[in-house]
Amino acid sequence: MQAYITSSIPYVNAPPHIGHALELVQADAIARYQRLAGNATILQTGTDENAFKNVLAAQAQGVPVQALVDRNSQRFHELTQALGIAADTFIRTTEPRHRHGVAAFWRRLRREDLFKQQYTGLYCTGCEDFLLERDLV
Repeated sequence: MQAYITSSIPYVNAPPHIGHALELVQADAIARYQRLAGNATILQTGTDENAFKNVLAAQAQGVPVQALVDRNSQRFHELTQALGIAADTFIRTTEPRHRHGVAAFWRRLRREDLFKQQYTGLYCTGCEDFLLERDLV
C-alpha cells in the first residue's frame, strides 16, 4: 500500500496559529503510522501564496505582497521544523516546481473533464465564497 498525505496549504496573509499546528501534527501522526505499518508514505505540506487575502494583508501592513508571503511562508516552514514534522516536502505555490506541476495537470485534462460556466455573484473575501442575497445578514 502507498499513502500520500497532505495538509491544507494555508494562505500566508498572517502567521501560523495553533490550528495550523494541530493540523500539521495530525497529518504527521498519520504519516508516521503509515510508515510504521510498512507503507510507502509521502507527507507534503506548504503554503498558498496566490490569494486576494494576501494582497489585502500586505496593503494593510504597507509592505509589498512578495515580502509578506516570503516572511509568512518562512514562519510556516519554521513551524514544521519546530514541531518535528517529518514532511517529505514543503512547497510554496509560487515555486517553479509547483507551477510546472500545475501546468502538467492542465495539459493532461481532456475537454470533457472541464465544466465551464460563467457566474456573477456577491463575493465574500473573508470566507472566499460566492453568496446569494438571501445568505447576507
